[in-house]
Amino acid sequence: MANSVTPAYLPQERSSKGDILVVEDTPASLQLLTGLLSEAGYRVRPAPDGELALWSARGQAPELILLDIRMPGMDGYEVCRLLKDDARLRDVPVIFLSAFTDTDDKLRGFAVGGVDFISKPYQFEEVHARVQAHLEIARLRQRLAYQNEHLEQLVEAKAAELAQARLSLLSERQLRDLAERESRLRLSEIAHMNRNASATVYCAALVHELNQPLAAIMSNAEAAELFLKMERPALPEVAEILADIRRDDLRASELIQSMRALLKKSEAVTASLDLNEVVRVAALLLASEARVRQCALTLALDVPTLTVAADRIQLQQVMINLILNGMDAMAERPAGARRMVISAGAVDGAAQVLVRDHGSGFQCELGRVFESFFTTKPAGMGLGLSIAAAIVREHGGRIWADNCADGGAVVGFQLPLEVLAAEGAP
Repeated sequence: MANSVTPAYLPQERSSKGDILVVEDTPASLQLLTGLLSEAGYRVRPAPDGELALWSARGQAPELILLDIRMPGMDGYEVCRLLKDDARLRDVPVIFLSAFTDTDDKLRGFAVGGVDFISKPYQFEEVHARVQAHLEIARLRQRLAYQNEHLEQLVEAKAAELAQARLSLLSERQLRDLAERESRLRLSEIAHMNRNASATVYCAALVHELNQPLAAIMSNAEAAELFLKMERPALPEVAEILADIRRDDLRASELIQSMRALLKKSEAVTASLDLNEVVRVAALLLASEARVRQCALTLALDVPTLTVAADRIQLQQVMINLILNGMDAMAERPAGARRMVISAGAVDGAAQVLVRDHGSGFQCELGRVFESFFTTKPAGMGLGLSIAAAIVREHGGRIWADNCADGGAVVGFQLPLEVLAAEGAP
């Protein structure tokens, strides 16, 4: 078997796990984070204040910055703002460190360019997981930017691969079948990469949604203990409590299974499914993200079921991409004006979904919004809408975007309704 050779136009893999700048004014915390991250294999640069952090970052850009918010002199928000004003450091992800959990503090952190928050006291497993996730996302963005800049070389390399494939094909039908399989494989790979790039949002949603059933299980377990300690145990009440615990456990299990399925890399599996249920699950997964962004989500599902033949995970990804894109479009709007309506229904024999936001609308030619790598967002990759469009078209549907007369924008798509055979029909 021939050795695998990395093409010259692809960036070389790094020999270390990552270069991290840790900014923390408390000596004990700074020493703790520096030691733990160093032991985990990272190159760590400690800085006890904002001025030294800026000096270190400008001397050599790190791959990621852990930045304390509350520091004497220049606080973390100001340090982050100055980092984002520097073209060389603008794309370096900043994770804020804070003992505060107030939503206003988090919103202010995201507004100045932070990508995540880690609360004190530190749990190293959490710190390590978030550092790994954001390093991977940053490197994926760099790789995409690099490949976009070297698109001509990539096209030539792919053209060479296709020429080699044509030599081995026996007929035009075989060529068409191979091209279709490769197209589905590429779509699956890019879609999986897009899901991983949004893993932080998904994980935050999962943690938030699990709190409710887990808290209910704990409360019911404590109540059951009290009933059983009574002189004459109230067994009927205990039976009801156990039923509630079982229900909440199943609910938590369903949430975990849904998240695992969404992030799992697998080939598309077409099956009959209810598009209304896909919309509900996507809205549930992003419910906590909507609350953090102070965005009101409203569902308007017109009919009991919208049966389509499609891959459930890919359609969930379409919905998540469209909802997140709408939330991003409303980021500059006042909190009370961030409203999104997701409607679904049957239109002209097709299942139709509309995602309507009240943001600034599309400030570009509408025909370009579904192009790969085209974005009007400062930190966008230009993949969300293009991947959604590719998935919809792969399922035989169509997708479109438009600005609304009263402000905001709408993105909609249609899929063929599946006509189920009547029971007992030949």
